[in-house]
Amino acid sequence: MMYPHTISRFILVVLVMSVCSVEEVQSSSLCQSPGFPRWTFDQSHIFPQDRPLARPEDGKALPDGRLVVADERFGLYLIEPNNSHRPFGRFIEVGYVHTPPDPAGGVQAVFLEHDTRHLLVGDIYSGKIYRVDTQTEETRLIYDHPYGVNSVYRDRNGTIWFTQSTNNIEARGKEDLWASVNLPVPTGAVFKLQGSGEDFAEKAEEVANNLYFANGITFDKTEKYMYVSESMMDRVLRFRVDVESGSVSESEVYQNVYVPDNLAVDSDNNLWIASFVGNKVMVVDNTCRAVHTVFQATSTSHSDFLKEWTKRSHLGQPRNEVLTPEAFNPLPNFLTGLFFSPNFDTVYFTGLGNAILTYAMSTGR
Repeated sequence: MMYPHTISRFILVVLVMSVCSVEEVQSSSLCQSPGFPRWTFDQSHIFPQDRPLARPEDGKALPDGRLVVADERFGLYLIEPNNSHRPFGRFIEVGYVHTPPDPAGGVQAVFLEHDTRHLLVGDIYSGKIYRVDTQTEETRLIYDHPYGVNSVYRDRNGTIWFTQSTNNIEARGKEDLWASVNLPVPTGAVFKLQGSGEDFAEKAEEVANNLYFANGITFDKTEKYMYVSESMMDRVLRFRVDVESGSVSESEVYQNVYVPDNLAVDSDNNLWIASFVGNKVMVVDNTCRAVHTVFQATSTSHSDFLKEWTKRSHLGQPRNEVLTPEAFNPLPNFLTGLFFSPNFDTVYFTGLGNAILTYAMSTGR
């Protein structure tokens, strides 16, 4: 026999279970991730095939079909539509030097402004930010940060946002940078440098700090959200931003991803993430915030490296000694970023080697 209060509880439980079941069905039916390509690696995707580049960590496609990538020797390197290539920009005229081992040129950040004419270029060893006219190749030093600059973004109002991975001064730019990879420290930060046209503030303002190796930075297409890779914490952070006032608020962990590096947003506002030690590129879809692997290069030696890196990371042990050529096999070198063609029909993967990779967006492999 069921007493009245027992019957009431039973009915309540059934109702709650029914509501939960309906919510689960609705959420799964309403949130359908879009389709994404899936690529693997083979030598045919290496570009250019003669491998003329030197540490092309980042790059951009210009509206006229030319590609410009970072190059530690010259600052930038140009790849023409006919596949000819040469150094680009006048970096030597503004004091850029690459005479390894000391000093070594550290240009790696490349950002195409909204005017699609000017490039911003950041140096991770010296902290210098340059502005390059892609039509005349005029190169200007617009800011000299006390520490290395990893990645840059300029919003529609003219403010430049950039990441500082660690407190690596120019005199020890390379050594201190890699020391913070070896044993992470919370000296990463995000800065904003207010500007308008060709004029910029004298000093950048810190907007986020205490990060373990702040790395790639980008904004969504509405410029309401800023994404930042915190590489040594295996996560991508998202900040609410008002580009009119320059205010930053509501930080959150947007996604946990293994050693995220550079970031990019596609035509549908999905966030693409390059994984430095993962030999892979992932996409966080804008619909469900689910992670999709779109590219991965695997090998036995890379799998062994990944296991050792993971173990050392969890135990707080030094890691740089496992960053060997076998670690990124079969890629030309470690994968660091990506960029798209102007019409988003091609994606280019960048890295620390002597070439980039190119894939057609319409035909995944």
